[in-house]
Amino acid sequence: MTGHLRHPLTYLQPPARPTGTPDRRALSVYYGPNALNVLCRYRRVIVQPGHYRVDAVRWLQARGVQVLAYLSLGMDSSPHGDWLRGAPDPHWHLRPVDARHPEWRARIEAQVLAHKAVFDGFLLDTLDSASDPVQVRAMLKLVRQVRQWAGPCYLMANRGFGLLPRLGGTINGVLIEALSTTWADGYRTYERHELEYTAALVAQARRLHLEVYGLDYAVTTRARRFALRRAEALGVPTFVSNRELTLPGGLLPRLAAPERHAHGSLSSTSA
Repeated sequence: MTGHLRHPLTYLQPPARPTGTPDRRALSVYYGPNALNVLCRYRRVIVQPGHYRVDAVRWLQARGVQVLAYLSLGMDSSPHGDWLRGAPDPHWHLRPVDARHPEWRARIEAQVLAHKAVFDGFLLDTLDSASDPVQVRAMLKLVRQVRQWAGPCYLMANRGFGLLPRLGGTINGVLIEALSTTWADGYRTYERHELEYTAALVAQARRLHLEVYGLDYAVTTRARRFALRRAEALGVPTFVSNRELTLPGGLLPRLAAPERHAHGSLSSTSA
């Protein structure tokens, strides 16, 4: 389903196309502090807004960097709150929220209004926590409200593919986390059926006229190389980092562990 916005999307750009080598400096996803001298090498960066003062963000923007603030719409780290529901996530200890709850919506609105004066846009994370029809409808409404609150800011969804077909004209881009590699159950490259699945996600995003980016996880040179080569084949710029996203320039060859082929080898499965 497509739609039109009341306000023009000044940052809306054509989706990436597999017409050549994607720009490996297109995106950095970094959740640590500082590192401005590294982040300034990228065209677009995603950061934790609490780690950067206004002057730091302005410094990056003056150098042509578009700075997006992380924003979780479906999970929360608060220990208490009437909007919380369900058990904490075992990896990050975040709890899913009731996207219908007025206090949660008020919290999101306050964050958007505060940060849009500083940042160029937002990464909308944890959209996939809306798993039942009631929460899906509520999340769709919340994302549309974020668009209204954010005005012409750039909005990038982290996955959320079950929602995106119903958000025509609302989102500018999509980040496919774990495009070719993952840290879940140990760092590894995807098997063939998993690669086919994420390739289908890329195709879906392009049909929706969204900019497409990848985020991959690796600790070895082989896995890093595999992620970059597959991203190049897909025409999708990907950022390869560690699970904690504490590498502003991504996983570099000098940081990656070499492959071990003897007993206890670190294996990478490719298609």
